[in-house]
Formats: sequence, structure tokens, C-alpha cells
Amino acid sequence: MRTPSLKALLQGCALFTMLAGASMQAQAAFGVTTTKDASDRIVSYTIDTGAGLVFKVRGHPNDTSTTSPGDLSSIVYNGVEFQDAGRGTQVNSGYDWIYTDQTGVEVKAEVVDANGNAVPVTVPAAGQSATTAASDYIKVTVKTLGGATGVLTHYYLVRKGDPRIYMGTHFTAEPTGQALVRFIARLRIAALPSGTPAGTPGGLVTNADPNRPPSWPDDLRGTTGAIESGDIFGINSGANAGETRSKHYSNMRLKDWTHIGGTGPNVGVWIVRDNNEGGSGGPFYRSLLNQITSTNNEITYIVNYGEGQTEAFRFNRLNAYTMVFNNGAAPGSVDTAWFSKMNLLGYVPPTARGNVFVPAIYGRNPAFPYTVGFANATAQYWADAASHDGNTQANGMLPGAYTMTVYKNELAVATSTVKVTAGTTNIVPALTIAADPLVNNDDPRGKWHIAKGDPSLTQALFRIGEWDGTPREFLNGDKITIMHPSDVRMSPWFATASSADPYRVGTSTPGLHMPAFQWKGLNTAPNGPVTISFALKASQISATSTYRFRIGITAAQAGGRPQINVNSWTSPFVGSQSGDLFPPGQPSTRTMTVGTYRARNITYDYTIPASALVAGQNTLKIWVVSGSTSASSWLTPAVSFDAMDLVKIN
Repeated sequence: MRTPSLKALLQGCALFTMLAGASMQAQAAFGVTTTKDASDRIVSYTIDTGAGLVFKVRGHPNDTSTTSPGDLSSIVYNGVEFQDAGRGTQVNSGYDWIYTDQTGVEVKAEVVDANGNAVPVTVPAAGQSATTAASDYIKVTVKTLGGATGVLTHYYLVRKGDPRIYMGTHFTAEPTGQALVRFIARLRIAALPSGTPAGTPGGLVTNADPNRPPSWPDDLRGTTGAIESGDIFGINSGANAGETRSKHYSNMRLKDWTHIGGTGPNVGVWIVRDNNEGGSGGPFYRSLLNQITSTNNEITYIVNYGEGQTEAFRFNRLNAYTMVFNNGAAPGSVDTAWFSKMNLLGYVPPTARGNVFVPAIYGRNPAFPYTVGFANATAQYWADAASHDGNTQANGMLPGAYTMTVYKNELAVATSTVKVTAGTTNIVPALTIAADPLVNNDDPRGKWHIAKGDPSLTQALFRIGEWDGTPREFLNGDKITIMHPSDVRMSPWFATASSADPYRVGTSTPGLHMPAFQWKGLNTAPNGPVTISFALKASQISATSTYRFRIGITAAQAGGRPQINVNSWTSPFVGSQSGDLFPPGQPSTRTMTVGTYRARNITYDYTIPASALVAGQNTLKIWVVSGSTSASSWLTPAVSFDAMDLVKIN
């Protein structure tokens, strides 16, 4: 074989550079290429952003279960194809299955100038392609057709020279094909092999055991099969043996994140969310966000989701989010002010919005953060309260009346009603947090209630945990959002707070000795209780006094409710059909195994007769009761603890 001369090599390099430069110049032409097949159907719209990002929107049905018109069928960034060729990046499982009664999907592309004037792209003849140059913006509209149930409209929006895909989803009713709204990007694992850094949704988890390598909680690679419901997986061998993985464990409280994504060598693909005003669940809602498989890095932006949901879904809002491509650095904020030129359903400009200012919140505990939430049937918002005086400003809200709720961490401790007017800031009176009123024995709701104040402002004989709406200070409470309760990294659930080794008030520690969750039938003895040992002085016991034991729960599963006995006395069965009214329903979905503890905060009140108490050591047992059962042990009736205390009223 003849070796090329140095001159030939240099000439070849020059030719390659020239061709590559020409190719890059061709790709950098900002515009839309419309392609038709021989049957005169639009196959795709290819959008060139002029910034290294070129993507295709599928134009007609492929008649497959994984693709649909309106999907992104190709996403090329800096010459690398990210899209899984066999599946679509899409809303739900495809735009052709949003509503079960829809008849089709319409996909339309336009170019838009700086003044908002839109022109349809050039349509070629059958078997041909035609390119339409764009001056400022490109807009692709995907719309469901023919269904009486509702209409979903999705937008892909591009700004010249910007390597981002701006999106918006508007729907008039909840989808019936799947009872949720999500956008899922299915990106090739070879191009995007990694999750995100620690502290981000689905971020890297470093184990306390140095022999266990760090991992992404939503990374299914290396798992050996489902251990629950087909979406929670276990690892049987290797350094991570006994650990669990699931898309559910990519979650994070909504208020704590602005972007989700995946990374690779010198590349990052991210979805940056809007203010989530059209979502449901509030600032602390958790749901799956990402999933990594052997073939795809799936980035999932949830608009609304049925898992653990406690309020009605919101419709007729423009839910905006942006897919950002970069070198792997965390994305910054996204400017969407130019949406005002794009004629988008549900878009409300800043000038048509208003603000709320709370000058102060009194009665706060400085050890906890406070959040102020606003919600009505149309929208939801939240803002952090200042640590020094609790002042809070919520901006950019739609006009209307809202329920304003003050949260001590995640526990609602004060509510009021506020009104928002476009173009103004409503300065509301300062708020004062009071103690949670103790429920009267004859309360028609039964011996449970929703807190109307801060329970910790009432002095207690003893208290276990913090009244803050979370179980995170209890045993395993720091792990329950990122792994299954059976995970080997969990501390043994039932080795403490059992009859053999009770929680001893005054010496035991919540994080070491009181489990965050309790199941019916999963303790060391069948249906065993959580056991608490506490001492009372003779002076603390009076025949004329009333004693209340309060248990706060943050969620319940399969109808689980607590019942107690103190020494030889047993409490009524709260929620029995013949006795107390049944407590408000918790979500019917799984709660204790899908990375959340967040549902409805309920306080159970038990009036203990003085005759049941003794001077010296007392034993209190907590049982989970329910009329429901489950064949799966971890899905049996259960509760998630917030806090518990014993109060002497008089």
C-alpha cells in the first residue's frame, strides 16, 4: 500500500475543513424543511435553529404503539443524533392517544416575524421537500382532532440562533388515554449516558458505605427484574446488591427544582420548567421525573400526574417548558417574553397578572423554613417567606381569589383568602400563626382533624418528632424518597419501637428509634404495634384532667389509620362506619413505596381517661387498622408519621 505524501494529507485536510464548513453553513440556515412522501403526505418538518440544533417533527401516523404524528422523530445537536429512532419524544404515549374518542392529529408549521405575523411554511409536491427560511421565530402546532372529551394543543417554538426547543401544552380536559399530562424525551443512552449531579432530580446518590459505589436512583441498568408493580427494580449481585432503582426515585419537591435532565461527555440535555401554575399538587408535590435504561435516557416533565394526587387537575392553562442543549452545565433561567408574539392558547402576558405581598408572618419557629402557597381551581403558586420576619412576595399570578396557606416546612398552619388584581400588588395584613385547636370530644367529624394552626405551640408532656408535615426526622425518613423500603441501605424497620425494645421517651432518638412509616402486618410480630414507653409523675396525673394523644400522619396507604392502647385502655376505632366519621380519603395509589410521603396531613386525637395512666412507667402502643388488605407485604395498609405527643389539657 502506498503511503500518502505530506502534501496530499494537507490538501485532504483542507478539503475536509472546507466541506465541513460548507456543511455547517448549510445547517446553520434558520428555517423549516417540509418533506412529503410519494403518497402526498407530510412526513416531517425539519427545523434548523441555526445554532447547532436540528430536529424533526413527525407529520403523519406511523401506525405503531411508540410513535405518533407530532412526535420529535430526530434531535441532532452538534452533529450527534440523540433521539431513539424507534420511539417518539412526545406528550404522554403519543398525540394520537390523548383522548380515546379523538379522530386524529393535526400538525402545522409556520414562520413568524418579529411583529408576530405568521406565515405557513411552503408545502412541496408529493415526494419532494421544500425549505422555508425564517426571519425570527418558528412555530409548530400539534392539535388533537375530533374528540368530544377535550382538545390538547402542543407547541414547539424556536427562536433564531437559540439551541433550545421551547414548548407549551394546553388542554381543555384531562386526557382519557392516560389520566396524566407529561412530556417525555426518549434520548439514546449512547449519546446521553449519565444522570445529573447530586442535589438535582434523579441526582447522584453517594452511599454511606464506601464499598457501595454512588449511583443514580432512577438508573435501571444492572437491575435484575421488577420487585413491585413492574416499575420498581432490584439488584441481585455486585457492589450494589440489595439496592433498588425506579423512575419514581428521581423525584424532588416541586419547589426545590427548576430543571431536570441528563448528561454525557461535554453535553447536557435539560428541561427547564415554568412556574407550574397549571399543575396540581402544590409546592411539595413529588413525582417521577427521569428514568435511565439500557437503551434510553428518559427525561420526563410532569404537568400533572395521578400518583399521590390530592386535588383536582387544572385545565385551560398554557404549561410552558423548554428543552435546553448545552455543554453539560446546569441551565440558567429561560426568557419566554417573546411568547406574546406567538398567538398561543392560554398565554397570559405579565401585564395581565398581579402580585401579593405579605408584610410579616408572626408566630414562626426559626428552626423551620416557611412557604406561602396560593391555590384555586385555575392556578397554583407559592413563594418562600423571609427568614427574619416572614415577609413574602408572590408575583405573576392570574387574577382571581385564592386560598393562601402558610406552611411550616410542609405542614399547613394558617390559611386565609386573598384576591389578585391585574397590574397591582395586593398588600394583605400580616399573619399570625396560632396553636392548633384541640378537637372537642363531641366534634361531629370524629377524632381526627386537619390542622388549623401549629400543634407544637401547645405544651406537651412529651413529643416525638417535629410537627412540620414530614417524617424525615424519623428512622429511614432520609431515604424513603430515593429507594424502596426493602432496600438494603435502609435501617431495619422493626428492630426498635417494638414491644421487645420500645421507644423510650427521654432517652430514645427519633432518627434512630422511631420508624418513619408503619405497616399493618409487617412488624416482627404479625400486625405488631409501635411501642412507646413514657414515665409520668404522680403530680402529672389528676382525675379531673383531660389527656390527649395526638398522632399526625402525612400519608396513608390502603385505608390505614392509627389506633392506640395505653396500658390496659384501648382507643375507639377511628373511622369505623358505626362510630366516628371516616377521615378524608388519601390517594388510592401507592404511597409508601414510590418515593413520597406527601398526601393529606391529618391529625388523629385520642382522649385518654386519667384512670388509664399510672405514676411511673406507662406503655402506649400504636396499631395500624384498616378494612383493606394487600397480597404484597409493602403495599399493606400503612401510615407515614409527622409527629406525636401527649397533651394534658387541664
